[in-house]
Amino acid sequence: MEIDHDLIKQREREVLRRQIDQKYCGRDHCRFMLPIAITEQESKAQEHFRQLSFLSGKLGRTIVLPNVHSSHLGACRHFPFSFYYSSEWLERNKRFFNYITMEDFREWISERQQTGSIPTSQEVVVDINPNFHFLDKAENCFKDLLDYTDRPRKHFTLEDPETFSKRAGNYTEILLNALGEETLGQEYVGQVNPAPPLDVISLYYDRRFGYIEEPQVAKPLTYNDRWIHLADQIANQLTPYVAIHWRMERLDPVDNMVPCAESLVSKVQSIEAQHDQQPLKIFLLTDYPHLLRSSIAQPESMSFKLNELKQQHHDAIEYVYERLDVTVTTLQKENKPIPYNELPEKNWNIIPVPPYAKPPDSSVLGIVDKLVAMRAQYFLAGKPTVCGKQSSFTKRIMEERTQAYETGDSNIILPMDIFSL
Repeated sequence: MEIDHDLIKQREREVLRRQIDQKYCGRDHCRFMLPIAITEQESKAQEHFRQLSFLSGKLGRTIVLPNVHSSHLGACRHFPFSFYYSSEWLERNKRFFNYITMEDFREWISERQQTGSIPTSQEVVVDINPNFHFLDKAENCFKDLLDYTDRPRKHFTLEDPETFSKRAGNYTEILLNALGEETLGQEYVGQVNPAPPLDVISLYYDRRFGYIEEPQVAKPLTYNDRWIHLADQIANQLTPYVAIHWRMERLDPVDNMVPCAESLVSKVQSIEAQHDQQPLKIFLLTDYPHLLRSSIAQPESMSFKLNELKQQHHDAIEYVYERLDVTVTTLQKENKPIPYNELPEKNWNIIPVPPYAKPPDSSVLGIVDKLVAMRAQYFLAGKPTVCGKQSSFTKRIMEERTQAYETGDSNIILPMDIFSL
């Protein structure tokens, strides 16, 4: 009887594959959801990630924790998920989904490759409008690590009204069907029948609102302890203080800036008059450059460009620090000392924040500032479309503070108020 050596090798390879998958997934066949790119900045991007985590669980897939950088989430970003976040939310929701770190996911790919069982994958784009191009520049750094053979990129568009009542059908069920094994199996154009299992969905995700109905999905991710401890230190330095979030980017008309600054100063002075203890400090969170008009100043938001700054922005900030003693943060950078000689002699105090990474990721300032604002005794924000831009960043601070206030946190005196015209 002739021995079929190829069949023996194939079976040996299959045994090894199963052992590797058991090691990394606890089952005979790993099935992953890999977020190559997620649109929007950190506050919103983490909302999308939470939706994807629950969706992955419903699909029977393990979510790969995306990397982070520049206030964005995606598989090909510079730093691991843990640079921004702790694992608390993930562990708390393990009954809904499984997750794997990017480091372990890459190890799984490597071990599979060594046995000759290169994991299969397909690129899938889920968006709200095919004419939007937010993800066009997102590169897939796994192109040479996974096997995309005979699986063309799939594009799935689903409109995204905010309210459930305006949606046609159950969006969770629609997405489960679109990303399900049967639907994606129909996209396979190879000769093997049936189609080989799809190990990894390489996902490009562009949505705005949620659809998962489990209440746990609404709970925010917990930040890494290093940022929490740093925020605690800054809050202790400032207490008692008023935190002010003023997002100036693309505010129209820009002529509102100085009148809004006048309103802000008046509001703060009113709070100070009612606060009968020690003087209040002012902590300002803004996308306006924290180093003002110095030679190394840049807007603090990734989407706010230096050439978008107008004289009205400068005049508004100047009006504020001429009347209030303001504190802001800035990221410490090697070989780039803070140009104190180019900044006001008084009323503009700067707290340097260590980056804890090389090269520095400026977006960690947003995380630290957000946490400091959550700890303030008072919190103000510009009225959307009048004195500031609508912001999920503000919403996150407001929700955290309101919850603390309603559960009896005596540190929170004013959960939120707005300044307007």
